[in-house]
Amino acid sequence: MEQDSLKTMRILFRAHQAVETYAKKDILSYGLTLNEFTALEVLYHKGKLPVQSVCDAVLIPNSSMTYVLDKLEVKKLITRTQDKLDKRTYYVELSENGLNFSNEIFPKHYEHMRKVFDILSTNEQESLNQLLKKIGYFAKGD
Repeated sequence: MEQDSLKTMRILFRAHQAVETYAKKDILSYGLTLNEFTALEVLYHKGKLPVQSVCDAVLIPNSSMTYVLDKLEVKKLITRTQDKLDKRTYYVELSENGLNFSNEIFPKHYEHMRKVFDILSTNEQESLNQLLKKIGYFAKGD
């Protein structure tokens, strides 16, 4: 039984690694790093956000996020503005160029990623979702 659990874990980790590599290859084709892409994606879906909210969504520390946002600003994909009342807070949003770029790349990326999961039937995808959630919730202690 123990061997089966380890085998399942190895399969899960290898599948994760393969999907991540597949996604990164596509992301790099747009001239972005994974963190830049993820930050853009958050802003694309959620709109203007405080920097801390972007950090929380992308799961990287504030110091690393500053570097990512600097790179996106140099590429003219985002703008940062300081809160008028709380000078410690900065907001980030897509620039017009960033919105146009996002409108172009995200549908392509989603189509690219959809191919990975289209090999599964709808029932298989639903089963996989439920099983992965079950494992994730247990591992988190929820």
